[in-house]
Amino acid sequence: MTKSKIQRILIAVRPRQRGLPLAASHARFLAQSLDAEIALMSCVVESPLTSGLAWADPATVTDLQIESFDKGQHQQAQLEELAQPLRDAGLTVTTRVSAQRPVYQSILSEAANWQADLLVVGVHEPKLIPHTRLTDIDRQLMRLCPCPLLVVRNPNVERYGAILAAVDPLHRHAEPAGFDQAVLRAAGELSRAFNARLCVTNVYLDPDNFEVVSSVEVQPGVFYGTENIEAAHRRAVADLIDECGVTGAETILRTGEPASVIAALASEQKIDLVVLGAVKRGRLHAAILGSTAEAVVADAPCNVLLVKPSANTGSPMGI
Repeated sequence: MTKSKIQRILIAVRPRQRGLPLAASHARFLAQSLDAEIALMSCVVESPLTSGLAWADPATVTDLQIESFDKGQHQQAQLEELAQPLRDAGLTVTTRVSAQRPVYQSILSEAANWQADLLVVGVHEPKLIPHTRLTDIDRQLMRLCPCPLLVVRNPNVERYGAILAAVDPLHRHAEPAGFDQAVLRAAGELSRAFNARLCVTNVYLDPDNFEVVSSVEVQPGVFYGTENIEAAHRRAVADLIDECGVTGAETILRTGEPASVIAALASEQKIDLVVLGAVKRGRLHAAILGSTAEAVVADAPCNVLLVKPSANTGSPMGI
């Protein structure tokens, strides 16, 4: 089997003591399936007083620094305890504790410095950011992560038997170049590595909802809102699958609101992993409107992998 391009997996264990700790069985499954090494990291959140805000009380600052050091030592010991069974299974595992603030920046810096090919985090407490169902840690990692991001909802899963890739090839003009290719190539590689069933879905607006026929030509001679729209989407998905060299994939076309349909499909098809693209959006749009990726991460009953196209090649970063 062709060696996976994912060689370094960074696992953020319980950032800020929230979210799901990644079970050792899941970490072992990922590393063994992808033939990769693992780094386990944890974050120590220092008090802002240690940054100089308590300059008038040096003794307090010293006490807080000692407390932070003790927390770091404790978390390092916990990581080593989690790492040992993985090492006993023959895996290469390192551990590291970071005290950089904010927490998401600590994780991002570690991913960049270690040149991680995959970042794994647990889903956090919901509904803490207005107009979203995610924490600021989740949202910032989704926007800024330099490599594919695996958000773990079920930390005890030991295999991915079914993978769902969400693409939208007829709307490439609205996304960066290589967006759908990145998603499908990542899903295809992972389905081979995990020996998993692969489904490719395209969720689009129901043309029956349009009162007039659109003037937008989505395929030569095919305009959105005509009876040929399903055939156009199916043909576009088939062309994308051929372009990416993916074999054995099942195509599922649905109409409706993408995030809710994708979440429902994941449940209906007993999907273990959803793969979709994440686009870096402006602050106002991300804060107020959210995105399909955010909604899927919040609502999907399974783990979600977010990938981004490379700025130069259109291939998924790290995959």
